[in-house]
Amino acid sequence: MREPADADWLESAARLALRGHGGAEPNPMVGCVIVQSDGSIVGWGYHARCGELHAEAVALKRAGIRAKGATAFVTLEPCAHQGKTPPCCDALIKSGVARVVYAVADPNPLAAGGADRMRAAGISVEQIYSIACERVTAPFLTRIRSKRPWIIAKWAQTIDGRTATRAGDSRWISSAQSRAMVHRERGRVDAVMVGIGTLFADNPHLLPRTSRSRRIPRRIIVDPRLVTPSDAQVVQTVSQGPVAIAALSSSIHELSDERREIFATAGVTFIELSGSAMESAHRSFRGLPKNSMTMLMQNLYTDGVSNVLVEGGAGLLGALFDEDLIDDAWCFTAPLAIADGAGAPIATGEGRTLMIDALRYELLDLRRRADDSMALWRRKT
Repeated sequence: MREPADADWLESAARLALRGHGGAEPNPMVGCVIVQSDGSIVGWGYHARCGELHAEAVALKRAGIRAKGATAFVTLEPCAHQGKTPPCCDALIKSGVARVVYAVADPNPLAAGGADRMRAAGISVEQIYSIACERVTAPFLTRIRSKRPWIIAKWAQTIDGRTATRAGDSRWISSAQSRAMVHRERGRVDAVMVGIGTLFADNPHLLPRTSRSRRIPRRIIVDPRLVTPSDAQVVQTVSQGPVAIAALSSSIHELSDERREIFATAGVTFIELSGSAMESAHRSFRGLPKNSMTMLMQNLYTDGVSNVLVEGGAGLLGALFDEDLIDDAWCFTAPLAIADGAGAPIATGEGRTLMIDALRYELLDLRRRADDSMALWRRKT
């Protein structure tokens, strides 16, 4: 029977799991708390880095013999898979815990089955719903079920919904504190992505400006007609982190020998987008073949990319919204207004004609960063 405190312990495990972001991927972020019958915590842990001990093993190591007779609360069903580390269900069985409570069933067929194995060994095993655990596990579930990375879109806007003036000036809409938050996220994801319009407007290098970077992200420019300047910062800084340009197959094949040699010498790689040349302006994403972004993301997943931070611009965000690919949206709103109908909007996709067809998101978090507000929106499934 569910104890009143079970949901609270699972929520604590979910908070622990978040500490693994940037290290655990492509594995799931998992947290574990081991609690004695008197309510005292005797062990806790989270999966800090892929290839290292899983959350349950870390918690059991802390608990030692105190795990005997205790309850283990885990965000995700303990695995039954021998990979880089032994099965967690076996470790829990060996520890002598009396009860295991988990929130999310493991969708990976290679790792599932831990609950049944523990029950067969005489452990009381329960699955209890926890929204906190569902949320922390959502990126992993999306990767397993959809075969694509978890996609985070970020933008900074004025209170009247513009990301730049009509002249293209956007520095700086958001505060230094907001930008620092984005740089921390750059240092935790596998890839940072922008569209060709943003490259021309801002010439960003897309590297994390933080001393605590857990990863050096792959930098991806979505440039259908392959007009990326060879002197762009991302091209000139390939030695500091890999760079790829996603372009139409026809644009890659028609690239001049001179430009091909420049990119090859710099170390830039290409990702092919299916379809022929577009008739629209080179900074627009209108006219891309249907599902181009979905196929791009699936290719990145196959290449080992777990999560992508998309930093604009409007064309790329519009294309991703059109294909319903944005999982999380980080919306930074600054206390500024430009009241200019020609200012840059957030997204310029094909769009939806009726409001009833609009994509639905739920607000997960709202916080203040200096004078900005930062809203975290998650796609409703």
